[in-house]
This record gives sequence, structure tokens and C-alpha cells, in this order.
Amino acid sequence: MAQTIPLSVPDDLLNEVRETARLTQLSVQDVFRQSVKIAGPVLRQSARPPRPKRLSVWDALASGRGLELAIVPAGGKVKKVSL
Repeated sequence: MAQTIPLSVPDDLLNEVRETARLTQLSVQDVFRQSVKIAGPVLRQSARPPRPKRLSVWDALASGRGLELAIVPAGGKVKKVSL
């Protein structure tokens, strides 16, 4: 089912689309459709994955994500301690 999407286009871009439509003997609408079909996959491939959001300690606890505690010995030396 086709949907109509209102789109505001800058004058310079619209002039390019009109010129492309004239040269290819396509309608302006067809040029927009083809541009989206061609550029869509390229944009998806170039998009970076979203960065993980850093949460404050309180937000992490409230959201149930909890906290991760990593203990690393200073200087790479491991010392056994009896309790």
C-alpha cells in the first residue's frame, strides 16, 4: 500500500532532481523513488552501530542492569591473601 509522505526539499536539490528527471525522461517522483532505492542500502552499510549508552551507577541499578566489578592486581602481581 502506497503512502504519501510530505517532504520539504531545498531548491538546489529539487533543481537537480528536475534536471535528472528531464534527462532520464522519468517523473520527479520516479527519480526520488529510484534515488531512495539506490542510496538506501549504501546508507545502511555506512551507518555505524549505536554506541552503548553509559549509565550512572544509580540508573544502572534502577534499570536492573546491575554493576560489573573487575578487580585487576596492580602491577600484574598476584598475591594470595588468607581471610
